[in-house]
Amino acid sequence: MTSYTFRILLTATGLIGTLHSTQAQNMNTPYSIYGLGDIDHHVYNRTSGMGGAGLARLSSFYLIDNNPAALTGLTRSFYLIDAAATGKTIRYRGSGIDASNSNNKDFWIKRLSVAVKINGFWASSFGFGQFSNVNYAYSDSKAVEGSTTRYTTTQTGDGGLNEYYWINSVALGKHLSLGLRSSIIAGGINRNETITDAGLSQPILTKVQDYYGSARFQAGGIYTHDLGKKWNLALGARFSPRVKMVAERALTVVEGSTSLISDNFVGNGRFDLPRSWGTGLALKHNNRTTYALDYTYEDWSSVAIRKQGWQMVSSHKLSGGIEFARQAVVGNMLLEKRYFQVGGFLAKSPLQISNKSVNEFGITAGMGGVLGRNLIYTLAIEAGQRGTTQQNLIRENYGQLTISLSYRDFFLSKGRKYD
Repeated sequence: MTSYTFRILLTATGLIGTLHSTQAQNMNTPYSIYGLGDIDHHVYNRTSGMGGAGLARLSSFYLIDNNPAALTGLTRSFYLIDAAATGKTIRYRGSGIDASNSNNKDFWIKRLSVAVKINGFWASSFGFGQFSNVNYAYSDSKAVEGSTTRYTTTQTGDGGLNEYYWINSVALGKHLSLGLRSSIIAGGINRNETITDAGLSQPILTKVQDYYGSARFQAGGIYTHDLGKKWNLALGARFSPRVKMVAERALTVVEGSTSLISDNFVGNGRFDLPRSWGTGLALKHNNRTTYALDYTYEDWSSVAIRKQGWQMVSSHKLSGGIEFARQAVVGNMLLEKRYFQVGGFLAKSPLQISNKSVNEFGITAGMGGVLGRNLIYTLAIEAGQRGTTQQNLIRENYGQLTISLSYRDFFLSKGRKYD
């Protein structure tokens, strides 16, 4: 590993703190008022242009970690530094939407990862990414207990959770790979209520802060097999057990400039994550054309989260796509120069409000390739819709652009030289 490469690694490590703070640029997401916020089920890697279908995909050049077993596909003695960012624009329709709040756009750093194929059978990766986002604001009125007078209130929320993970993958022979993703899901969620009215001498602010930090594990496996000389079939599976998300809850109450209660611990909150599983297949022809299909399921119904007006129900997601790769002979090796993708997904959301599910669907397209000797890129666009205008809910029509850059170089060359 050269001194230049070492400086690159140090720079990437230092970026973790910088990118972490950049994620504070939260997008206005009305449905993030519920539960842990708007949980992000998208993937931000080479499979983004295929609707995120990648539970059975491996890659020697690109970091694909939809399945924790997929890292074994990387080239031995190489490392990857991978960063992904997303720009998104949303148009809202529904109850309470007017010209002043019907559009929103923002930019996110979605993840930063470092991966290395340590030897012929073991690969490892660590990094962090966004798990959920909370950012909402709306006005309402409410009656104070013991009185029929209604007061104007403003409800706001911010924060969210991040996932900090370490993935280890091992190859058991030529056909089977197994992997384990060990994560800490942590962060804080702030929910504020401000009461202002002509009948009150000063506004009253109530802030509830929840601080989460729990471990989560995800296991996966991929089996590959050649179907003759031109076809290859890969089957993948992934499983996560139920996770108890316990929060320390603090309360602050301020009247005007007077603090009545200041950051007092008032107990523990809890919002469990369900067990989930997914399965996928990838069929490759001549090592150039790939067809992929995934199905994922989250057993939210068993968690039994039911609140006034909303609940969490079991969710399903189906995603798929096709990829075309262009290859070229460099020296005595066949290398991929560029690829193109199309795909889509359909998701039944776990969030149900007034007996209406906040479902989502989208179509995707992507491309990627080599920018230089050590730099590779992926671009993906997505257009979709989430939610409904029924039962006074909000529908989101959105467009999204995802950019991922990866720096790839030798980790331990053992004296080997390459041109």
